[in-house]
Amino acid sequence: MIDLVRTSASRVRLGAFAAALVAAGCSAAPPPPPARPPAPPPAPATSAEPAAPAREQPPGSGPARELSFPKVAWTTLPTGLRVATIEAHALPLVQIRVVIQAGRSADGAMPGLAQLTGQLLKDGGAGALPARELSTRIETLGGTLSIDTGVDSTVLSIAVTKDHLGEAIELLGTIVREPLLPQAELAKLKKREIDRVSDAARASGRWAASMVLWRDLFVLPTDHHPYATYDATPTEIARVTPQDCRAFHRKFVVPKNAFVVVAGDTTADAVKAATEKAFGAFRGGDAPVLAFTDPMPPSGLKITIVDRPKSSQSDVYVGVLGPQRADKAWPAMAVANQVLGGGVSGRLFTDVREKRSLAYQARSSLIELAHGPSVVLAYVGTQTAKTGLATAAVIDHVNRLGASAPSQDETDTATRFLSDVFAIKLETIGAVADELVKLRLLGLADDYDDGYRKELRQVTPTAAGAIAAEHAREGHAVVVVAGDADKIGPMMAHFGEVKVLDPTKGFERVRTIPMNAAAPLEAPREAGQ
Repeated sequence: MIDLVRTSASRVRLGAFAAALVAAGCSAAPPPPPARPPAPPPAPATSAEPAAPAREQPPGSGPARELSFPKVAWTTLPTGLRVATIEAHALPLVQIRVVIQAGRSADGAMPGLAQLTGQLLKDGGAGALPARELSTRIETLGGTLSIDTGVDSTVLSIAVTKDHLGEAIELLGTIVREPLLPQAELAKLKKREIDRVSDAARASGRWAASMVLWRDLFVLPTDHHPYATYDATPTEIARVTPQDCRAFHRKFVVPKNAFVVVAGDTTADAVKAATEKAFGAFRGGDAPVLAFTDPMPPSGLKITIVDRPKSSQSDVYVGVLGPQRADKAWPAMAVANQVLGGGVSGRLFTDVREKRSLAYQARSSLIELAHGPSVVLAYVGTQTAKTGLATAAVIDHVNRLGASAPSQDETDTATRFLSDVFAIKLETIGAVADELVKLRLLGLADDYDDGYRKELRQVTPTAAGAIAAEHAREGHAVVVVAGDADKIGPMMAHFGEVKVLDPTKGFERVRTIPMNAAAPLEAPREAGQ
């Protein structure tokens, strides 16, 4: 098992070394050296110069270093709340996570509800502590409380020194059990959220494209899929009331729908005693069950432009649905995605960005979800004039991924990176706590990563190609481009019929561009360019 926590001394030495490098790089250039005297004339050559020695090849990669996830001690309180402890005594710190297994997918007909309720837990006060006093109490512990509302969870996180473990858990217990959820604070939060999403609709192509992408990937015949909402619109946020937040809290924030993770310089007995005291009065019914019907994969190429008039660049997304996280072929899908664009050795980066200079960013992601298929998402950021060419390149690479197996060299590079990166991902005790939270949310065993690394190293090109072929089928993808519709519309019509949406008007459709297979993929250059 690797050492998961760097020592303070190591951090100081590394910081000093980095500071020295920065100082050297940022200092003024030294004065030029004095002029050298003229070199004497060369001596007459008597024989040919010896050939330069051949460049020495770099050594091959060594065997993968084995590592094991640290031991986890679980206990279940009488209320049904599960509590995990990971002991690591290198530093006198503890990382605490309180996890509610409900996030944006639990919004139902009210997008933004989980986000607002989670933030209100933090900012609205709890028990006998109004908001300002609660904030002060947290600050006295030397920690910072954060709330992260994701797709499948709401996570309260704080790190404190080990002597403040009991106080920190007590405050978290009060926040979870007895939030005040005041109307005045909700009004402030709603205003901030409305300002945020309004600004994103105007200024962020990635946000606007993501809003459409998730909706188009998770399509149901007659219902709204829980994963179809990426974020809320200003109109949707305005509808949320304090009563809605209280109802969400009563339904989802219950012991059987939550768990606690404590990692660091402590013991299982100390954690159990602290959580029993803080959460002993935590009450609620059974964990709610949400319906996650399988979405309908796109029957053809579905193309949408999110209009951003006068934008000089475009954000291009091509998405397909991948396997479920628990699928036995998941390691092979992870390798296939890494080959596609998981790093600087991926095809998108080396070809679309480096070789053809069609994009300034190029990558792909494999997004894990707890209750549905994964999402394979290819992205490029490009100039408006090159949008058609860049889109064609991404679609071609996604199609190629499903049409033929990667090479042995590509597979070896991907498996080596994915298996070895765990040593970096889990180098801090906070990262270890977060990894356990993720494993628990995905329904995976505590020691899953140990076997997963071995499975990654056993993936073959054939296996990676087979799972990619199952999900990346030519002509069956969602394509969303955020950019200037007047300029990129004709280019995108080359691929099929195009819907044009206005993100500043609730993503309403403003027009449809018919398919034109003869349309050029690159905009004509304007005078002077």
